[in-house]
Amino acid sequence: MTGRLQLPDGLTPERFLGEVWQRQPLLLRAALPGFRSPLSPEELAGLACESGVEARLVLEGGTRPWEVRHGPFEESDFAGLPDSHWTLLVQDVDKLVPEVAALLDAFAFLPEWRLDDIMISYAEDQGSVGPHTDTYDVFLVQAQGRRRWRVDPSPAQDAPYLPGLDLRILARFEAREQWVLEPGDILYLPPGVPHWGIAEGPCMTWSVGMRAPDWRELATAWYDWLITERVPRGRYRDPDLQLPQHRGEIPASVAGEVRRVMETALSGADDAAFAAWFGAHLTEPKENLEPIPREPPCVPVELLGALERQGRIERGPSRLLFTQAGSGEVLLFAAGETYRLSGGRLGFADLLTGRRTLTLAQLRPWIDDPVCLDLLCTLYNRGHYELPD
Repeated sequence: MTGRLQLPDGLTPERFLGEVWQRQPLLLRAALPGFRSPLSPEELAGLACESGVEARLVLEGGTRPWEVRHGPFEESDFAGLPDSHWTLLVQDVDKLVPEVAALLDAFAFLPEWRLDDIMISYAEDQGSVGPHTDTYDVFLVQAQGRRRWRVDPSPAQDAPYLPGLDLRILARFEAREQWVLEPGDILYLPPGVPHWGIAEGPCMTWSVGMRAPDWRELATAWYDWLITERVPRGRYRDPDLQLPQHRGEIPASVAGEVRRVMETALSGADDAAFAAWFGAHLTEPKENLEPIPREPPCVPVELLGALERQGRIERGPSRLLFTQAGSGEVLLFAAGETYRLSGGRLGFADLLTGRRTLTLAQLRPWIDDPVCLDLLCTLYNRGHYELPD
């Protein structure tokens, strides 16, 4: 469906990261020449009707300036829509449609862990979600039709929003630049840049969003793990309790001892423990995208036979990442679980995490190793991989 991202003359991926990334918007004309969406508007609407799919309808100009309706929808919900000024948005389409996920290969110059999802929006004429900002980097890929993007390149810090709406619509927006995008064009926007996209006739846009973990959410998740794994079980005890001088006083020695226990537990994890937690955390799926374990599970020799017959195996929605833990050990992460590889198997982890489709030829040097074959079989049984029909 897509090839390598076509950057303007003289702009290499290195220069993009060094001069553009998180610094300024950039319009990439014909960045995906010949791009055609494998998904029709009707098929996108069909996805929005499925249970477990995160979908929204945004309508303008009704009883409220912007109204949001949440899926799953019924066919009748679309039949009653007006001829203009509405938008359908579906999240995580790359995890639902493998042909859509193929677009992510065009962004192979970015770390896998930073790629979040592909949201697809279909809008009728003049449809939009209003002027807004995103808290993450985004590549806006025009897939069908035309959309006019109005942009204020200066990041909006703590900009006010219109009150009482279902969307975070900027109260003030002044476009300093604007472009009309056609199929194959891409607009890159850093975090915090105010923008407003308006459909000029029916159009479809793919938003390749980057993952940008929230510091407070990260801290909460990390300390939840520390509390579960390292804070001692049981309750406070004081076998050496003395008669209190003041009955209502909390002695400094008591507060100091409680603090010592807490801080020892919460600061006791080393860098290796944090790296292991962080990798597992980054691969945890949304509830609606959790892999389904295979029943009955297969054994490695069965998987090997199927691979030799069918020639390839394909990763499903799961995110796979790895980190090098030192002493030649590699930690592979999949859907919040951790698998350990040692003995020079870094290349196997790199292969698993770097490609969504694995051919028998690519796997052959590794699956002759029983450890690697066992791991691939485990990942298959956990629901992270599928054999072609």
